[in-house]
Amino acid sequence: MQFKTYIAVGIIFVFVFRTHAAYAQESAFAIEQGFGQSTTGYAGGIFVLPVDDTKPDVSSIGLSYYSRPVQALFRLNAGLAFYSIDDDEASFKYLRLPAGLELCLGRKLQILPAAGLSGSYLLEYNPDAVTEDYLNSRSLFQLGWYGRLGIGFLMMDQYMINLAWQQNSDLSFKYKVNRFSPGGAPYSLDVKGYEGMLFLGIRYNIINSSNKPHRQPE
Repeated sequence: MQFKTYIAVGIIFVFVFRTHAAYAQESAFAIEQGFGQSTTGYAGGIFVLPVDDTKPDVSSIGLSYYSRPVQALFRLNAGLAFYSIDDDEASFKYLRLPAGLELCLGRKLQILPAAGLSGSYLLEYNPDAVTEDYLNSRSLFQLGWYGRLGIGFLMMDQYMINLAWQQNSDLSFKYKVNRFSPGGAPYSLDVKGYEGMLFLGIRYNIINSSNKPHRQPE
């Protein structure tokens, strides 16, 4: 049931972005490299500093598409990224599909706050470096959200270099930890992932024909 839900959400996002592109005044492809720190927890709202060296390292490389409606102060975006989380011998590889909304404040120098949802699929991990609880209850799919704040410098109306800080937080669990209450009753806790990351990227803007000046009839 969970897998079917992710497929349905993905189809909706693809339809929305493909339809919206026909009415956009700006379309751009971007490649981004990210790095930071990752952790897990039982409660929501855990924020992670990208340079906290006491936590597992996380890195990513991804490709995104941005589409801005005519005269809008925001862009819609969707992408595909490869994430790697490494902690001593434990290593986890994920394929992640983020989709969200980015505000664009400014012209040459832009302030770029953004937020959205993401779906992640577990590609690979080291079974010898994880707990028995993880092996018995791991989830191949995670649904999460992200928030970010960045700046971008636009060059020649076609290229933008952007730098951003981003917080990723799982909404669904990675795995479950089994516990016993003081009275001996068994219970389980949902373990979720949280990441603090820095991103450096470059975008290439495709100028739509709708933005080109139309020649007046003679």
